[in-house]
Amino acid sequence: MSSSASAEAERATETSVAHDERSSGRSRRQPWLWALLMLPPAIVAVHLLALGAFASPAVRLAADDWCAAARIRDYGSLGFIDYYYFKVNGRLAYHVGQVLLFADGLRGARVLPFVLIVTLTVGIFTMLYLALRHLQWRWPAAAAGLLAVVVSALTFFAGNVVYQILYWPAATVTHTLPAILGIWNVIILMVAARSPRRWVRVTAVVLALLMGFVIGSLGEAFFVVSGVYAGTALLLALLGWRDRRTRFPITWIAVWLMGMLAGFAVLYFSPGQRMRTEGTYKHEQPSLLSVRGLSGAVHQWLNTWEMILSQPAYYAAIVAGLMVGLLASSAALRRTSLPFAGGSWTLLRKLLVVMLPAVLVVIASFGVIAGLRHGYGPNGWTYERAWTSFLIPAIVTAALYGAAAGYWLGRRVSGGQRNLAVPAMAALLGGSALFSTVWLGSIVPRNTALVHEMTVRAEAWDTNNEAVERQISEGKRIVRFTPTPIAGSTEPFRYTTSPDWAGNCAAVYYGVDQLIPSEEWLSTPASAAWREKHPGVR
Repeated sequence: MSSSASAEAERATETSVAHDERSSGRSRRQPWLWALLMLPPAIVAVHLLALGAFASPAVRLAADDWCAAARIRDYGSLGFIDYYYFKVNGRLAYHVGQVLLFADGLRGARVLPFVLIVTLTVGIFTMLYLALRHLQWRWPAAAAGLLAVVVSALTFFAGNVVYQILYWPAATVTHTLPAILGIWNVIILMVAARSPRRWVRVTAVVLALLMGFVIGSLGEAFFVVSGVYAGTALLLALLGWRDRRTRFPITWIAVWLMGMLAGFAVLYFSPGQRMRTEGTYKHEQPSLLSVRGLSGAVHQWLNTWEMILSQPAYYAAIVAGLMVGLLASSAALRRTSLPFAGGSWTLLRKLLVVMLPAVLVVIASFGVIAGLRHGYGPNGWTYERAWTSFLIPAIVTAALYGAAAGYWLGRRVSGGQRNLAVPAMAALLGGSALFSTVWLGSIVPRNTALVHEMTVRAEAWDTNNEAVERQISEGKRIVRFTPTPIAGSTEPFRYTTSPDWAGNCAAVYYGVDQLIPSEEWLSTPASAAWREKHPGVR
C-alpha cells in the first residue's frame, strides 16, 4: 500500500472515530437535556410546599382548637384524654396527639404543618425510590423526587379545604397524619424485608402492631383505607406462601391488621363514640344495607369524585408520571424477584395487575364516603378533610399509572423509525412538562392568598390576645374579644341561634367568666347578624 493511501485510510479512521464520539456525546447529553424538563413542574411544586411550610408559624387557634387547648389547660393531660374518650368521640390516639400539640402553648400547632409537609414528601420519595431502584429504573432519585413533590403539593394544596387539611390541628391529626404514618410503616416493611438481621425484623413487627393500633384509634376514615390496602396485600402475599421470603411480609401485614383492629375496637366501643352516635342519629338514617341507604351512599360517592375530578390540578400527577415513564423508557426494567410475581404472565394476570390499583382506590374511597354518611348523617360525605385518607393513595396511584403508560408509550416510540422517534419523544415530554407546570401553577394564586390571609390573621389574633390579657390583668372577669375567623372557621359570636360553644371554649382558655364582643368588631359588617340578635348591645 502506498504512503498516500495509508495516510488517507488513517484520516478516514480518525474521522469515523471522531464522528462516533460526537454521536456518543450527543446520545449521552440528549437524555439529560430531556430530563431537565422535570424541573419546571418540580419548581412549582416545591414553591407550593415551601409556601405552606413557611406559613406554619402563622397558625393560631381556630374553632375546635379553642376547646382542645382550653380543656388541656383546665383538666390537665390525663383529665383531657379521659374527658374526650368517655364523653366526646372516643378517638384515643387523637386525644393523645392533641395533648402533645398543646402541651407547650401554641408551639406544637405552629410546627405541625411544617412537619406534615416534610414527612409526607420525604416518605413518598423514600417509598418510590426504593421501589424504582429495585426495578433499576433510570434516574430513580430524580423520578421519585419529582413524583414526591408533585403528589405532596396536590395533597395539601389542590383541594377546597386547604386550611383544614394542613393548618387546622383538629383535622390534620385525624385525617392527614394517619396516611403519613401508613407510608412510613410501608417503608419500614420494605427495609426490614431486605435486611438479614433478625432484630430489624422483630422491631418492624413491633412497630407495625403499635402504629396499627395508633391508626385504628385515630379515626375511622383511614382505618377503612388502610384495611382495604393491607387486606389486599395480605391476600397477594399468601399466594406465594410456599416461598420462604413471603413469611416475613405475611407476618408483618397480619400484625399490622391486628393492631388496627385492636385500635378501632378501642375507638368504636368507647363511651364517647356511643354518645357521638346518639347525637348524630336524631334524624332518620336509612341503613347502608337497604336499597335507599346504598343508593344514597353511591350518589354521594359519585358527587365526591365529580368534585375531585373537576379540579384540573389533580391531573398534574398523571402527566408528571407520564414524563417520568417516558424518560425511563430508553432502558429495560429489571424483572422483579418478588415471590408472588413469578411464573407466567397470562392475560388474566396482566389485567389483574393493571386494574387492581384502580379497584382499590374505588373500594377505599367508597368505604370512606359510606362511613362518613353512616357516622355523621346524610351530609357527612361533605367533610372534605376526611377525603385525604383516600386521596393520598389515589394521587400516588394516578402518578404510577402515568409512569407505566409513559414507559409503555416510550418503548414503542423509541422502537420506531429514528427520524420520527426523536420529534415524537420531544413533543410528548414537552407537552407533559407544559401541562403539569400549568396545572400546578393554577393553584398557586389562591394558596398565596390563603397564606397572606393567615399572616394578617396571626397579627390580628396576637393583638387581640394582648388586649384580652391586659383586661384580665386589670381584674376583669367579663372581657371584650375580637373574633378572627379563617377559612370559614367557627369563632366566638358566629352563631346566634345555638349555644356559642366556640365562645365558651375561648372563655375557658383565657380563664374568664364570659367573652363579649369588642367595640371595634361591633362596628364592622361581620357583626351584623350578632347585633340583630342582640339589639341592646353597643
